[in-house]
Parts: sequence; structure tokens; C-alpha cells
Amino acid sequence: MRFADFRGRHSGQTVVVCGCGTSLKQLREPQRFVTIGVNDVGRLFTPDYLVVVNERRQFMPDRYVHVEQSQAKAVFSQLELAHPRAVRFRLGRRGGTERTDTDSLHYTNNSPYVAVNLARYMGATRIGLIGVDFGDEHFFGSAGRHPLSGQLAQIDQEYGALAEACRAEGIELVNLSSNSRLRSLPRAAPDEWLGCTALAPPRRVFFVHYRFLSCGTVFDTGLREAAQTLGITAEHAYWDDTQLLQRVERFHPDLLFVVHGRRFVQRWGARFAKFRSAVWLLDEPYEVDDTAAWSKHFDLVFLNDAATLQRHQHAHDLPVAYAPVLHYGPPEADRAHRVGFIGGGNPARELLLGGLARQDLLDYIVGGPWHDPKLRTLCLAANVPAERTAALYRDTTIVVNVFRDRHHFNRAGVDARAMNPRICEALACGALVISEPREDLARWVPELPTFRNDAEAAALIQSFIANPAERVRVQRACSARLADAIYAQRLRTVMDIAFELPKQTPSSTSIPAPALTVAFASAPVPAPAPGGGELMSGERERVVPFDDDWDDVGGVVRRSRDGTIVIDTDARRGPALERGLTSRTRFEAVDLTFDACIDSGVCLVAKVHQSDRIDQTSNSYHLYIDEKRAYLARHQHVFRQFETPRRMWTRFRLVCGGGVLSLWRNDRLLHRVRDNVLTGGFAFIGAQGGSVRLRGVRISPAERARTAALASENAEELIAVGSPTPRVSIITTVYDRTDCLRGCIASVRRLAFADYEHLVVADHPPPEVMESIRDIVASAGDARVGLYNLKRRFNNWGIAPAAAALRRARGEYVAFLSDDNGYTADHFEPLICTLDRDHALGFVYSSCRYDGRLVLNHPVPRPGRIDLGQPLFRRELFEIYFDDDLPFDMMAWDWHLIDALMRRGVRWRHLDRQSFIFRLAKYPQLMVS
Repeated sequence: MRFADFRGRHSGQTVVVCGCGTSLKQLREPQRFVTIGVNDVGRLFTPDYLVVVNERRQFMPDRYVHVEQSQAKAVFSQLELAHPRAVRFRLGRRGGTERTDTDSLHYTNNSPYVAVNLARYMGATRIGLIGVDFGDEHFFGSAGRHPLSGQLAQIDQEYGALAEACRAEGIELVNLSSNSRLRSLPRAAPDEWLGCTALAPPRRVFFVHYRFLSCGTVFDTGLREAAQTLGITAEHAYWDDTQLLQRVERFHPDLLFVVHGRRFVQRWGARFAKFRSAVWLLDEPYEVDDTAAWSKHFDLVFLNDAATLQRHQHAHDLPVAYAPVLHYGPPEADRAHRVGFIGGGNPARELLLGGLARQDLLDYIVGGPWHDPKLRTLCLAANVPAERTAALYRDTTIVVNVFRDRHHFNRAGVDARAMNPRICEALACGALVISEPREDLARWVPELPTFRNDAEAAALIQSFIANPAERVRVQRACSARLADAIYAQRLRTVMDIAFELPKQTPSSTSIPAPALTVAFASAPVPAPAPGGGELMSGERERVVPFDDDWDDVGGVVRRSRDGTIVIDTDARRGPALERGLTSRTRFEAVDLTFDACIDSGVCLVAKVHQSDRIDQTSNSYHLYIDEKRAYLARHQHVFRQFETPRRMWTRFRLVCGGGVLSLWRNDRLLHRVRDNVLTGGFAFIGAQGGSVRLRGVRISPAERARTAALASENAEELIAVGSPTPRVSIITTVYDRTDCLRGCIASVRRLAFADYEHLVVADHPPPEVMESIRDIVASAGDARVGLYNLKRRFNNWGIAPAAAALRRARGEYVAFLSDDNGYTADHFEPLICTLDRDHALGFVYSSCRYDGRLVLNHPVPRPGRIDLGQPLFRRELFEIYFDDDLPFDMMAWDWHLIDALMRRGVRWRHLDRQSFIFRLAKYPQLMVS
């Protein structure tokens, strides 16, 4: 692993930096967060990443063993560490605070300082510091007077400067320790700042393992590591342990988790029926006729391949994974073998591998049995343990993957879709995998090279051996796709599905805005002396008219012959020294668009809702761009940083109104944020330190632009929404039926969550039907419900009315609800809380009670296994990816919408709560009048 591979890996996320002070014990269930620990925090829990800057000789032996044996995903150090996942960086400056894009991290005499800079490098926007106490004790015992006590004043000052630098970049750095001796950082309570609620008691899981012929104990090893990483109390045994029943009864687990399951059921039958149980089936679909006959012995069934979900009760998709403790290695390392294969024998494998062997493109194989004499000669062993398999992968440049072709119990011939462990494990070991094609490969690892015969495989091998740089590039791209395909993630999925989180109220789950004791800096240099940024009396006379919309502040604006607007300022740079165009009109809601080309050494400042028309020190929402950085901010708070545009024409659009601020660049939404601090003001476009060229400058009230866009659309507003801007917009489309619409609206009005608007759009039905729809909506007597009718009939599966409603949706989140569906009263709160907590998620969805027949509760969206009514989407997804439209033209457009978002890398999460109702009439007990 290279240090550069971690740049921006956790962009926009919260990261907790963990020292070894006693306050670290206040961090409850740390596995819920991204954590960077230092030194031997592994005594308490396994962090995601570990930083070690002290040499071995500075540790007592009982402490350093936790460094050597750390199960962190990566261990960062400037030293040559003998650790399988070591990542090397260079130390920068003592007390350095500037962000670096090189392979260096600034430091002080305290390791967490380096960890904070690592979190910045990874893209974190919220960093919590805990366990950095400088007390006389570590969380694991007394340590005497802290060795850095004499340097505390200097270290505290350095942390203060680091916090200032973070604030200038829009990064929040807080001290979560209640007993820390650091005084320069703003403080916050861990549970409040991290949005924690009352935690369920720790879960106890008993794992029953199976020794596989081809991969040995790899699942045992991976699940042991996963349980330790997640902090789960666990015990392990094999299915044939004669004392298994007694051991399980003594342990009394919350979940009995059985791997493979066949032998377990054959030996033990229903003797474990009193325990909540789950099985992970790892031979689907090849043996589905057999597994389906006994999987009902378990409360939950997890499948390595989603192709057979319908054959099992309470089934969920759970793909295979790799174990970081076993599978690691850099792709650029010297490797003794060019090409290898490990796995059982079958005719397809024999045919392809034999062809490669005859072309001298196969160095070894493991497994079998093999009938081809050439393959028998190359075979190292019939079977090797999991540790030896991983070592071979680390010593092999290219690993060939040919899927299993024997279906022992699969009479229907269900096609396999899933990857196998070989792909995940070999990639994690730094080998490049080439494979036969398969559906899940194309979906999850599109960069992975595939072949259909030995000739294509040979061509790939020859090409990658001849071009090692390309091989490393492709290998890195593939392994990055599967970086999180680890047993800890798989076990976390099992736990989320097996144990529904306790019901939470909105107030207890929302993350409050942190109360900072030091304000964010709004400018890139220190604040000016009093009056330093104001217009002097002579300059005030240079506020002159420019055109009907703008005045020229400072007499620095001119229009060139080609119509371009040029803002020429002097070389001064500093807070409130920008000069340029200020709007003559004050706006409550504004839409400002312009193209800009920025010279080297110049900064551009564009503002909306500026409190004072002339005074540049007054509060505003503003866009700041110079050659080093670019960000969107309020006067004392940075919302979003982004890459500085190069010296070329770039279009920007700032829209602010109704408590929502949005920024577009080249017609692509960069950021949207809800902020009600500034309710109106003036607009400004200006520069510091040189010249900025503008063109296409347009300003208008935001509502006017929105109204004009909607007026050109084929939809008529019949009943307007009269409520303020909501958090959620619910979109309901109606064709010609009216009997179920009343129940749908009543279902929405029954919601415990009340901050919504309900947009009902009809597809131009006959007049008498439209009148009935209008009466139903009007009879609700609810200002949150609006009614619209398309001006002509589209009859395109509800796409046109849904798109019309989408363009009117004002909410932060959007849900689609057909007129015959509904919700339970508690539907929205958990979905909203999940999106509020994790801003990296694009949508989250509930389970579905479907047509009175079954439950759709699949943790991974799949065709036919998710309805469009289940997800709650972030509103901006439709602006970013679909230009505020639904560009589909097919009956199953709802799946294609979800699939298009997933293919664009949008993340999701499933909450297994049956709160969406498909065909409400099939559930009369849930109907309301």
C-alpha cells in the first residue's frame, strides 16, 4: 500500500483520532466510526488505522506487541516497520499546520498530532480528538507523570495553531476528552458531538465453523478477526465438536452463526432451535436444491450468491470477502511466479489451464485432481492451508480465475452471478486477477480483465507481463473497488440485519451543530486591523453605476470590446479588500450566474445575501477562489472546499433562498446546504490582487427563475402547497383511479414525521376523474398537500408526472409514493436519522410489506427485490446525475433509476423495518379513514 492511495479516502467524513489517555474509555462502540489510533490503542479496540512514530526502543515490550500484532487496515509510520500492512510517510515540519499533498505529515512531540494531519490528508471534515489527556494514567493503567508534561505549553500552542489551520479549510477539530490538559481546542461531549444515542447491550455471537477442502480455515480466520475488530463478544467451535451443545448453552449467545451448515444440520438437527440462528451458505447456486431443503432450520439465511434468494426463507445477500490479517501485499513487489491458479479441478478449469500450460504461461497450480499430465507436473500440492494460499498469492504476479462448472444440486440450472473468494483474496495480496466474466464482476469490479477462452487469457497475460506499469495500475483500480470487501464489513451486515436498532426519536438521533469556542476564519489571511477593510472616504465616492443591475465598487470594472467584463484591482490581498460589482437590489431569494476566468495570483469573491451593499466586512454567503484553494462559506463557517479551477472559463451559479444555499460549477451541482442564518441581502462579484474576466453575468430572484422554468412545463397547478420549505418531498402520481388515493393521502397524514410536502400529480385524466381527484385532495384540508395536472396525457408508466413533481420538490429529501401504496406511522424518522448521520449515503431504504404476500427486505438493491417507494433519496442526486429529470422510457424505470445511481457510485443503506406498504388495500389493518 502506498501513502498516496489514502488521499481523500474519507472525504467529507467524521474521523476520531484516539490517544491512549483514560478518556478513550468514554468512546462507546468505536467500531461505529472511522478511527485513527496511535501506539497500543489495540489493547482497547482495533482502530481502522494506526499511527506509530516512536521507535521500538521507546516502548515497553508489553506495549509494542500491540503494534506488531495490530489488525488495523493500515499502520502508518515514518519508520521501517515490520508489519504486513505498513504504510510509509515522511515527517514534515515540527508544528507545521499547512495541508500537504505530498507524502509527508507534520508532527509535534505527540503522536495524535500526526494522526490529525493524516485525517486531514484523508479528507475528513470533522475530526474529534480523544484520549489525548497528558495525565498520569493510560487507559490500561498507571504510567506515572506524563513524560511530555514539561513540553505541554508548547504542544498546546501547536495544537491551537493546527486547529486554526483546520478551521480555515472548513475542517472542524474538537477535543472530546473531559480531562484533557489541552486548552487550545474547542471541546465537545463525545456522545453529543458524534450523535450517539443509548446503546444496545453488547451482542454475543457463537460461530460454528467448517473446514473447507479448497480454502481450509479461511472463513474461521476472517470471522475471528472481524469479531475482534467490531468488538463483538464471541466464541468459536467446529461443527463436529462433541461438546458443541454444552459450549453453546454455557455461552448463551444472542446469535448462533453457522458457516456452510450442511454438516451442522446433519449432525445436530433441531437441537439448537431455542437460539436465534443464522447460516452463511457458500455453495450457491451449485447446491441449492440441497441447501433449500434444510436452510429453514435457521432464522436467517445469508447467501454468497443472490441468484437463489427466492429459494430460501428470510434470505439475504452476503458476498464472500478477504481477511486483512491473511491477505495483504503491494502490487509492485518482486514476485517469484508469473502466473498461478489455486482451486479444485473441473473440466472447464482443466481445459483453460491446460491451454495456458502448453503456451508456457502457467507457473504452478494447487488443487485438483488433474488429468492433464502437464498440469499434474505443475501441481504443487492437492491442498494447502489458508496461510500458504495467501503467501502464494503474494508471490504471484497474475492469478487466473475460472469459475466452478459443476452443479451438484441445481436441477433448474440457476446461473451463478457472484464472485468467488479467490478474486477478493488475490487482489488484496497485490496480485492481478484475470477471470472469466460474471454479472457481479461487471457490476462491482468493471476494471477487472476478463476472458472467454485460453487464447484471450493468454493474450491478457502476455500483455500485462510485458507492461508491468499497466498491470500495477489495473490491479490498484480493482483492489480499490474491493477494499471494503472484508469479513468485518460482512459481519457488520449480519449484525445490522439480525438485530434491529432500538427505535429512536428524531431529537435523539440528529447530530447537533457543534458549539465552537473559536469561529471559523472566512478569509485566507488574518483579520485586518479596525477599519482596514472598509472603503475610505475617497473610495466611497468611487461607487459608480455600471448597468441597470450593478454598481461598480472602487471604480475597477470595465467592459471590453468583446463584451467581456474585466475587474482590475490592485495587488493588495486581504480580508474585505475585494472590489467589483455590487447589486442595486436586495434579494430575499437570489439566482446569480456568471462565467469567470481568473489570472494567476488573483482571487475571485462572489457573494449573495451580503448584509451591507458596500461594506465587504459584513456577513454573506460567499464563493472564494484563488490559485491554492476554493471554498463555499458563510462569513464564519466553510461549507465545502473543492479543487481550484485552472486558468480557463468556468461557469458558476449561486442560488440562495428558503434557507437553502446551492453552488454549481459548469452546470454540475457541487454543494447544497441548509442554512437559515442569512435571510436576504445583496449580491457581489469582485476580485483581489489583479484581474478577473467575467461574461454571462445574470442575476434574478430565485423564485422568479424557478417559476419561469415551471411555467414552461406541461403541468398546471390546481392546489398549491401552502406550507414552508419542508425536509421531505413525497411525490405521488395518479392515472385514472381514485378509489385508493384517499387511503394513500391518509397514510401520509398519519405519519409521526410532519415536516413534509405531498405533491400529487395526475396524468391528465378525463375531466370527471380529475374533478374527483381534486375533491379528494381538497377534502384533506392540509396545506402540505398540493395537486397538479399534466396539460396532456403521457401514459408512460408515471415517469412524466413524477418528473413534474420532482422539479417542484423543495425538500432536502425525496420519496416516491404510488397512489395505492402507503407508510406506517414511523416510516421516515429512522431513514432521515440515518442520512443525517452519514452524509456519504445517497439513499437509504426500508423493507416493504409487499401485496399481502411477502416481505422485500434485501440489503442490496436488486431487480424485483426493491420498490421505488422504499428509498428516501437526497434531493441533490437528481440535480447532479439527471439534470432534475427522470430520463427513462421503460416500464421498469424505477429499478433503472436506482441502478443508475448505484452505477455512479452512490452509496446506500438498508434498514430492515417493514414500514413501506405496497398495495395498502391488502393490509386493511393499516388503512386509515
